[in-house]
Amino acid sequence: MAGLHRAVLLRAAAAALALGAAVGAHTVVGQALAKRGAERAERDAVACAEAARWDAAERAAGTQREGRSELFDPGRLPGCR
Repeated sequence: MAGLHRAVLLRAAAAALALGAAVGAHTVVGQALAKRGAERAERDAVACAEAARWDAAERAAGTQREGRSELFDPGRLPGCR
């Protein structure tokens, strides 16, 4: 009986270790994805700010027709407003 009890405890301990490792890996992956997303958002913000500066310079120079922006501007970055 003691051998069976020991086997059950060993299996439970192994399962707990496996679960702990899986949860730890999940946390590390989640943190890496969050960091990558933050870095991408920062790059996009910098690119959009640069596009806005160019747009403001063009508007100030009067290069846009009748003061309205084009409906389709191939130079405008997608996602920038």
